[in-house]
Amino acid sequence: MSAHAIVTAIEEESLALCRLRATGRQDVDLAARDHHCRRIRSLIRQLRPLIGIVEKRSFGIRGESTKGVSFTVARRARAKQARAA
Repeated sequence: MSAHAIVTAIEEESLALCRLRATGRQDVDLAARDHHCRRIRSLIRQLRPLIGIVEKRSFGIRGESTKGVSFTVARRARAKQARAA
């Protein structure tokens, strides 16, 4: 399945969920919503590998990454330890 086909399927599932009407029976309504949520999660799991890996930022010279995006590095203050009395 291509990425575009998966995105289209996710869109169709979300539209189906919006059109879902309450039947008045809580168990049936919850089961229907759970089915839609499982289907959307399944489609998203299929889509992730097709999108690829998140780009990692590498440190460069003068606060600029290799991609030309500027960044700043902030140091965290060390947590103060309680002194034993």
